[in-house]
Amino acid sequence: MVSRSQLKYIQSLGQKKYRDAEALFVAEGPKLVKELIESKNAELTQVYALNEWIEGNKDLVKDISVIAINETELERMSQLTTPNKVLAVVKKFEGNEPWIKERISVVLDAIRDPGNLGTIIRIADWFGISQTSVSWYT
Repeated sequence: MVSRSQLKYIQSLGQKKYRDAEALFVAEGPKLVKELIESKNAELTQVYALNEWIEGNKDLVKDISVIAINETELERMSQLTTPNKVLAVVKKFEGNEPWIKERISVVLDAIRDPGNLGTIIRIADWFGISQTSVSWYT
């Protein structure tokens, strides 16, 4: 059960001024939260998940604190129209990598269609974006 103050706090992180003031952001969805948990750079302050997600990811969450919530609570704290099983509150990254501060980057994950990739690269080139990173779907 999530308290009313926790719920309001997480909802407030949907606004930029609160994210900046608290140096936190909300990550939603199984894939994103899983990648953040597995990442060595991410610091999760709290994870809220449906019981079905917790049961399916016991190995992943054995070392972190996860609060079990119901679908109604997830819908109330989510910024998405259709929330998806899990939500995490994460500390913002420091951003000390110079390439992040100096230029815009395009990072793509699980590209399935080479034609789409070509279109994205041409558009990025037209806008002067020189930094790209691609992960192919296999």
